[in-house]
Amino acid sequence: MEDRICIDTDIIIDHLKGKGPGVDIFERIIRNALPVTTQINRFELLCGALLKNEIDIVNQTLSGFVIMSFDGAGAAQAAKIYRELRGGGQLIGMKDIIVAGIVSVNNVLFATKNRKDFEKIKGIRFFI
Repeated sequence: MEDRICIDTDIIIDHLKGKGPGVDIFERIIRNALPVTTQINRFELLCGALLKNEIDIVNQTLSGFVIMSFDGAGAAQAAKIYRELRGGGQLIGMKDIIVAGIVSVNNVLFATKNRKDFEKIKGIRFFI
């Protein structure tokens, strides 16, 4: 079975800009695995797309991806992650917590440049 790897917004942005460490990571995933991302990551990318052609580029880039939704299981897992991080005094951004909940319940590998924050979350399995 082909590995499913969730690509975080920061790596997709590197790919779109054509520079940064995420470019090579993005290419390796596209060549060797089934790329996935979340609706939250899609939202972040579209928020940064100010012109119609930028929106089209984002949509075209994501056209070969499986887009994971934020459903009830993801919400429950994200809330659990939030409580654990808050209890330990290690809160991270709410969108990142939601992405982590989605990644966790879908049991996919996660590719991000923001390991510092996501390593605080138990159970996240990283690509590289």
